[in-house]
Amino acid sequence: MKGLAGLWRHGRWRPGVQLAGAVALAWGVSVALRLPESFWSVMSVLIVMRPSAGSTLDAGWDRVRGTAAGALCGLAGVYLQHHGVNALAATLSIVVLLAFASTAAPGLRSAPVAALIILSAGGIPGHSALQVAMLRMAQIGIGVGVALAVATFMSEYHAGARFDEGCAALLRGIAKRMAATQRPAEAEVERVHAATRASLGRLALLAGSADLEARWWRRGTAAEGARTYRNKARLAARIFQDAVVLDRVLRRQDGVDSFPLEAARAAAAAVAGMADALADDLAGKGSPDLADLARLAETGTTTPSHALLAAPLCLLLDDLRRLQRCIAAPTTQTAQTTQAR
Repeated sequence: MKGLAGLWRHGRWRPGVQLAGAVALAWGVSVALRLPESFWSVMSVLIVMRPSAGSTLDAGWDRVRGTAAGALCGLAGVYLQHHGVNALAATLSIVVLLAFASTAAPGLRSAPVAALIILSAGGIPGHSALQVAMLRMAQIGIGVGVALAVATFMSEYHAGARFDEGCAALLRGIAKRMAATQRPAEAEVERVHAATRASLGRLALLAGSADLEARWWRRGTAAEGARTYRNKARLAARIFQDAVVLDRVLRRQDGVDSFPLEAARAAAAAVAGMADALADDLAGKGSPDLADLARLAETGTTTPSHALLAAPLCLLLDDLRRLQRCIAAPTTQTAQTTQAR
């Protein structure tokens, strides 16, 4: 029972439960409204549903926009057929043109499908082409609305919280490797770096959804904070690069001088502190202590024998300070908004 609760709490089952619930709800709404072919709303749910409300809204808006364009083009094709144009030629031409346009404008990816549905929808008895188009639009609207409602109200684990947790875990892994006294073999290093780059790619995608949620649900957020999570993802990637460079430089140091070991420990502590700031949401309440890292970076700059370590230490310190300001920015903006009110 404890294991099942852990799976649910960490969101491993939640996307599946959300999708299943949204499918059932969309079908029920369509049936209650007595719409013909109720499963078109279900299809919309399957297309637009995402684990977070922000990404669902983004996909839903693209589908509505593309479907509206496709419906208009489908109606134009029906009009041409009504005036004597060959049905196959009109249908194929419109669908091909929309398919070509969808490659240049990804938001129109659903347009060819919508146009094809309308152009081939003569099988619904008692409904004209215009009525079919309106029914499709209504069913798509139901599917998108249900998907967004379910993603918003059933999800306890939104993209922003998932991003901060994932980013904190990544930074802790970097700090742990930096603090290690023994360096692993080159093959193991390459494997770890490849896994970290894959994690950074997933975080970048999650950051887009988190920023979209913030833009929709916190409309008072300042424009400069609209890309907060993308900035965090970018800085996390830079911190990873700084750590790689620092590790390569540390490998070239001799074991007599204690400064490289002290620098590695200070860098690991600073990165671990930044991970704690992300995980515990300490923005405005506390921040990682970067004093030791700043002192060692300054020492490396002013001491010729430590000059090789100065550059990676300064780069890491600069990126950690940038991430520190990025974490604190939402809290600062919220406080300013509260004071203004």
